[in-house]
Amino acid sequence: MIYVIGNGIAGLSAAISLFNSGYKVTVITKNITGGSTYIAKGGLAAAVGENDSPEIHAKDTIIVGDGLCDEKAVSYVTKEAPLAVEILEKWGFRFASDLRLEGGHSRRRVLHKTDETGRDIYDFLMYKAKQLGIQLVEDRVKSLKVENNEIKGFITERRGEISADKIILATGGYGYLYKYSSNQSTNIGDGMAIAFRAGAFLADMEFVQFHPTVTALDDETFLLTETLRGEGAKIINDKGERFTFKYHEKGELAPRDVLSRAIYSEYLKGNKVFMDLSNIENFEEKFPVVNNYLKRHNLSVIDKIPIFPGAHFVDGGIRVNTRGETNIEGLYAIGEVSDTGLHGANRLASNSLAEGLVFGINISNYIDKWEGLYFNDGEIYSLQLTNGNLIDINEIRTINWENIGIVRNEEKLNKAISIYTQADTFSTNENSNAALVSLLTAKAAEIRKESRGNHYREDYPSKDNKWKKRIYFKIQ
Repeated sequence: MIYVIGNGIAGLSAAISLFNSGYKVTVITKNITGGSTYIAKGGLAAAVGENDSPEIHAKDTIIVGDGLCDEKAVSYVTKEAPLAVEILEKWGFRFASDLRLEGGHSRRRVLHKTDETGRDIYDFLMYKAKQLGIQLVEDRVKSLKVENNEIKGFITERRGEISADKIILATGGYGYLYKYSSNQSTNIGDGMAIAFRAGAFLADMEFVQFHPTVTALDDETFLLTETLRGEGAKIINDKGERFTFKYHEKGELAPRDVLSRAIYSEYLKGNKVFMDLSNIENFEEKFPVVNNYLKRHNLSVIDKIPIFPGAHFVDGGIRVNTRGETNIEGLYAIGEVSDTGLHGANRLASNSLAEGLVFGINISNYIDKWEGLYFNDGEIYSLQLTNGNLIDINEIRTINWENIGIVRNEEKLNKAISIYTQADTFSTNENSNAALVSLLTAKAAEIRKESRGNHYREDYPSKDNKWKKRIYFKIQ
């Protein structure tokens, strides 16, 4: 039996691919409709257009990744993405006929289905998994069992100890651990914390991507998909200025890290920021989900929608190779919980669904051919767990937003580190998991004394080539 922990695009596509290859599979998930795939808006990036190629897609990915992309991983995902799309369509899924443009892309290559592509893919994969008879269990995994650096099983909250020699973690990221976020409350870094305590290497934890265009009307938080800007939406301040061009020549279609800092800077100046949707042709037809959201709040396409940046995606996680293998034999990590090196210091828009699908579908090719993780591209730091104070997750969200947010400095980072080094990072509860990944994020951000991609330090505002390397953590 192979156990898949998590039921987003990575976990479900892995389960279906493994089942189709003759393996027995069980999917365990903390929350059936949790995670990021269920609420993902934009689409899936793949070079399927006539004027596109995997090489052009790779070049765009590397540019946005700001010097830290693993080029082997980039080449692998961009070449495999069109093939993975073909397999998904052979299973029965259908994308819309047009390709959309998002920030950082030099071609229209974002496949979509309406403007809620993640939900559509999730619904399809869930239907397919149930149709095949794949067992789906709602439970929380607390810890992994490892002996002699080999996976032996895991422990869940409801079912206790379960033996297993192959486990695939697909538990997502920890974007919810910021006060302003586009994530669901399930995304608190459980999988990363569990793997770290078991001996897995984590890397790139300082690179947290903030989505520039989140809104909240009457307390309903909603992600305004990047494809809105690709179709003509403008970002303006309350003076009517399209200020984003002051920060990047592509304006509204600049990489997300640039836009997030631009919008954040406007708020620091005392200005409000809005999205203007009025230039989008056939808005209701192209973006029915956004349109319904506006209607729920008595707004329409002619209204200016208030926006702010929110934590969206984490580039780092459990370090893996292009097979999804960790440094613990039998333990795999795919999707946002993993760090393949594809995203480098900043994820190219819609590469996340592509990455999850490629690694999920292809894992059946490697599951019985273990090679193991090898890396020589960074420095390794050890961290000792502490049995300290239990911090509430809402408090953690405020601490992280104020101290490990869009703009960082030594004082703020050390404040966060001081709090989390006195916190409980030893236990297997969710609060301890959240404190542990927050500590690793703060420590990585403090160690990296430069600004690169999603990581911006006002006390080190320039990029420094001596930091063109990864920061790894292992348990002490």
